Amino acid sequence: MSGSGTTPVGRDASGAPPHGQDVAKGPDPLRARSRTAPAQDSPGSAEPRGESGEAGRPGRPGGHGGHGEDGEAGGPSRGSGSGSGESIIRRLSNWGSRLVLDDAPERVVAHLKSQILSQLGAARAGYGHPLGRRVRQAYGSPLQDDPQHAVHSLSMATVCLDFDDTAYAGHLSHSTVNVPLIYASSLGLDGRQLLTAVLAANETAARITAAATLGPFRGQTAGHTHLAGSVAGRLRAESASADDWAHALGMAFSVPTWSLSRGFFSTDAKLLVAAVPVRIGLSACDGARFGLTGPEDVLEHPQGFLHRFADIPLPEEAVAGLGTLWHTETFSYKIHPGSAYTSAAVDCAVELHHALEGVDHRDIAEVVVRGSIFTAGLDRIARQHRIGPDSSVAALNFSLPYNVATALLTGSLLPADLAHPAVDRPDRWELAARVRTEHDPALSRHALLATAPLGQALRRAGERAEAWVRAIDARAAETLPPAWLEPETDFRWATKNLGARVTVRLRDGRELHAERRGAVGAASGADGTDHAALARAKFLACGGDPEAADLVARLEHLRPDDVRRLVRLALAGPDDAPTSRPSAETPVARDVRDTRKDTAMETAALEEAYTGLIDAATAAAPGDEASAPPSGERDADWTLAHVALSDRLLASTARQVLAGDAAGLDNGPAMDPKAIGELTSSAGRDVLVELVRRNAAELVGLLAQTPDNRRATPVSVRLVGDKGEELFSGAVPWGEIVRLRAEDHIPGHTGRLRRIAGAPQET
Repeated sequence: MSGSGTTPVGRDASGAPPHGQDVAKGPDPLRARSRTAPAQDSPGSAEPRGESGEAGRPGRPGGHGGHGEDGEAGGPSRGSGSGSGESIIRRLSNWGSRLVLDDAPERVVAHLKSQILSQLGAARAGYGHPLGRRVRQAYGSPLQDDPQHAVHSLSMATVCLDFDDTAYAGHLSHSTVNVPLIYASSLGLDGRQLLTAVLAANETAARITAAATLGPFRGQTAGHTHLAGSVAGRLRAESASADDWAHALGMAFSVPTWSLSRGFFSTDAKLLVAAVPVRIGLSACDGARFGLTGPEDVLEHPQGFLHRFADIPLPEEAVAGLGTLWHTETFSYKIHPGSAYTSAAVDCAVELHHALEGVDHRDIAEVVVRGSIFTAGLDRIARQHRIGPDSSVAALNFSLPYNVATALLTGSLLPADLAHPAVDRPDRWELAARVRTEHDPALSRHALLATAPLGQALRRAGERAEAWVRAIDARAAETLPPAWLEPETDFRWATKNLGARVTVRLRDGRELHAERRGAVGAASGADGTDHAALARAKFLACGGDPEAADLVARLEHLRPDDVRRLVRLALAGPDDAPTSRPSAETPVARDVRDTRKDTAMETAALEEAYTGLIDAATAAAPGDEASAPPSGERDADWTLAHVALSDRLLASTARQVLAGDAAGLDNGPAMDPKAIGELTSSAGRDVLVELVRRNAAELVGLLAQTPDNRRATPVSVRLVGDKGEELFSGAVPWGEIVRLRAEDHIPGHTGRLRRIAGAPQET
């Protein structure tokens, strides 16, 4: 991944860069060197044969592409952006304008509340910093009467310290939370309406961002995220029509912003990266509500957005799994200000601070940070700028040496560490000068296997991904997982594995080590993260009122007056009018029951079983190939391949049950030695673990859509042993099959993996 971070990309048909300028690459070092892209065939158009002997991908009998909202295989064509002939914008508009909160599972609603509270924490931290105080002076309070000016100010305050949270595709909240929050008071939104607006904005913005994520702009530089977020957030809050959505999105995406790294990395110009597209989006809403029109096909048109802003356009990402694939639950939550690419290294430094008690910083010979291509690449780009006590906040945010040195010396990294007098401390800069970064291929492998920041997009691109990554950095291409690994169809166990290993070498010869697979608060798969607790702690640490945090926790029950109070409590500054407390006669929350209907099959026991399995598989993954299983046991790779293949078969049966068709299950392909051998030989342990995770998520996701009364559906079952001998043949109720999977089969495999991990190596 060589290059300056300002490589020209996104050339037009003439080959010249737009406006004669180089392109900004945001804090994501994976960048394309040229506009030349690999062949644009669909990722699923040339699939190898799978283990079952049918055309498909390993672990995916009868392989197919990503699922659209109708659940059918395959994705929309590049030209239309949809298999139905409708434009991408029209499909998103029709869906988003009708979305209601009850459409989302409880776990997604829980993420919405954590996202809102964490974003409010970022706002308080931003306005409390000297840079944010200048934003307030220049652009006014977030509580000013004009909502467009208020959002403009708030979007700069929340971006200024890089303390915002991230989804798989995009730093969404600067528009998807800020716009509905600010409009909540003037529109009289209640809590459910506010949550619905944030949900619609998240899903719309994340999907369009994902469709262009294999291109020059990701992370905070993807300003187009906020064109979609501001339009969807406002128009869903206003209960606008799908036509208004389509024309507003069409207008907004006709004039997308194009960031330049010259200002982004080292000056306060970064503050405008979200604020400007938010203003464009809100202006487009004004026009659409009064009859102005925009092109509905602007995303996928040959002269449109994706062809200019993506090296490999992924229109399928914009519409896949509407109503079942929730981008909102891919959120990772920051507990430190700064780039997500430095977060794990800072976490390691915090851990090592306690081991360094009593050690003078001058006794540290060097600090080595090993990280993925994302971390190593960001460090290389940041070092091209002179960074010191007088640097901008943006430059400090991207400085891995300064952030790691600060955490080692203080045991934390706070907003105050990005301002005077903290940045004037010479010990921080002396230690920062001894921090160096190395690329770790294993950490890159973990990062690219994960859902975020690129894994899902790379899987959607399929075979096209390798050429794109290789053009950026051959080292990265060598760490790519196999092209047959398909996109995820359920994000309940999404991952973001941007890990780090930090080594502190002392002058007396001692070495101290800390390692993390991902940052604290990052999406971490089946083991999950207590995002509600993290968001609350962040908000309170940034000076937030505990009552506001309590209100967010019950947001779905709040009346419009309570929502207004929440916004004022959370965002009021010293110059804003005080917030009156509700009288005893006006309760803060409605004492109502949740109206959510839950008629689907219960999946909690199965999810818990898979959580244990994935934990055991992850723990066994690194370097356990030499471990011998206990006598008579299958090895770990056989177990993982068998589970992955079994779950694909069960997912096929689940679709039959869901559709009301005659259902059957034959476990032969999952026991076939040839099928298992082909899979284990084509995939390393880490890929097998990933395959188990995503296949399990797909199965559980299908069950969560299945009405509970389908539990009694008879399934024609045939079970065979590993030598092909028939063990059972007959009809079994679908609910009983699921119960046995949760209570017997998966726990049995989990126990086997744990026994293998604990087995001594052969000598």
